[in-house]
Amino acid sequence: MSGRGPRLTRVAAQEYRRLARSEGMPPATHPEVQRDRDIPVRAHDGAALLTDHWHAPDAADSTLLIRTPYGRDGIAGVAKFIAERGHHVIVQSCRGTFGSEGEFSPLHDEVADGQSTLTWLRAQPWATGRVHTWGGSYFGVTQWALCDGPDRPDAMGIAVSARRFDDGIIYPGGGFAIDTTVAWSFALRMQERPLLARIGMILRAACALRRGSLTVPPAEAAQAAVGTDPRFFRDWVEHSQRDDPWWEPLHFAQDLASIPPVALVAGWRDLFLQEQLKDHAALVAGGVPAKLAIGDWLHGAPETSVMGVRDALVSFDSLDRLPDVRIEVTGGIGWRELDSWPPPAESRVWAATAAGGLRPGAPDERATPLSYRYDPADPTPSEGGRTLGPFASGYRIQRRREARSDVVLFTSDPLDDDLLIIGEPRVEITLTSTNPRVDLFVRLCDVDERGRSRTVTDGYIRRNPEAGTHTVLQLASLAHRFAAGHRLRLQVSSGAHPVYLRNPGTADPIRDHSRLLPSEQTFDVGGEHALALHLPAVDGAVLRPMS
Repeated sequence: MSGRGPRLTRVAAQEYRRLARSEGMPPATHPEVQRDRDIPVRAHDGAALLTDHWHAPDAADSTLLIRTPYGRDGIAGVAKFIAERGHHVIVQSCRGTFGSEGEFSPLHDEVADGQSTLTWLRAQPWATGRVHTWGGSYFGVTQWALCDGPDRPDAMGIAVSARRFDDGIIYPGGGFAIDTTVAWSFALRMQERPLLARIGMILRAACALRRGSLTVPPAEAAQAAVGTDPRFFRDWVEHSQRDDPWWEPLHFAQDLASIPPVALVAGWRDLFLQEQLKDHAALVAGGVPAKLAIGDWLHGAPETSVMGVRDALVSFDSLDRLPDVRIEVTGGIGWRELDSWPPPAESRVWAATAAGGLRPGAPDERATPLSYRYDPADPTPSEGGRTLGPFASGYRIQRRREARSDVVLFTSDPLDDDLLIIGEPRVEITLTSTNPRVDLFVRLCDVDERGRSRTVTDGYIRRNPEAGTHTVLQLASLAHRFAAGHRLRLQVSSGAHPVYLRNPGTADPIRDHSRLLPSEQTFDVGGEHALALHLPAVDGAVLRPMS
């Protein structure tokens, strides 16, 4: 199984060069690396999990473990780079992917398969030192699963991932992330097909994902977009009720005492952001050593790998060498360090006005009702957001969305001074509807001197018809400078499709949607139940230059 100098695919070679060019990386000390391919590691049920071992002849006894469903060749650039710095690197294909035996059933086998892999790894004569794990997204899920068995790694490096997959990723805010789930189904279907077939699928992807997102019933969305009916998608549709016990075994690492020191890498534009920040808060409160870095990244951005690899190489010596919190402040400030997340902040209230304004201070005493109509047959588009789908994600110019009659806008005057907002904004609103089953989506935008409105953050909730009309909606965390001369803009609407599946206006489960009922929403600006935006304003003195 041993080969000559390991050869990399074009994508892996690009990743390797990106790492090599990145600032702060240690030099290679062990250039003579070899790759032992396709080692069959036996799982608890006898299934062979194909595994690659990257190492130099005189490597140290420390090991980095990576478990992935996306293929070992794709991560080979990272593996070679770390092995050249004196560590053993183990890269394993998850069950049912890229030659590993069994069926890939997302989340279900990662605890048992991870334990089998650790047992095999600890028995290797070269693995007598520390075992760290690394990776993002589903790679991160496999790491959290390792905390639920008798053997655990000595440290973890987890990027853009979370302990609970359902609340944060599949049913954010109580809705259904149709764009993310269909896009992931599409990617899994495509990844092991021949090159020409993959190219053809990529060329058809935008139309396929849109077709899937609008399919009725939504239970057929993956079939409509991908041409297959993956079992996991059906399961997620069937088990969409909050606190469904079906999900309980898939909530990993809930016992904080089981979690080793961990370095977390998150992204402001990443779909895991809010759930990952909840994880960080729980770890800190529970006394688990945890470091946090948040960059201005989309899910899967190469910068997350660069940050994660750099942190992994540092933490082989000691996690204490990493700053507690590093954040990239958008709006032109860049990377800074903090003592903690979130930093101390002053809550500043901005009130909406009947004329479509947004001003600091108390709302008008007089209440003015405003209304808009939501029609699920013509769902309000998302125009950006935190999602896996490449055609709906990230910061977007809001011109098309803000021209719609089902989006109500409130815009401030140009700012006299910079406004630095770091933390989690919230919106208070009292919303009545002709239909108690309606979503609420609020987006905060930065409008530049040319009038271009761009996403900064947003929040979404599928309102409980029994919870009353008053809602406190938490927007996703941010660290952003609104520059002097720019304006704040608040959007209020009842949808952001396909990032969140359109609400049909009925109690029908996701597998149905046979009826699409429009509704009229009304809320007040001014008065006792005024719409109010609460922003965590921060003194720039809390930000320290990167050490």
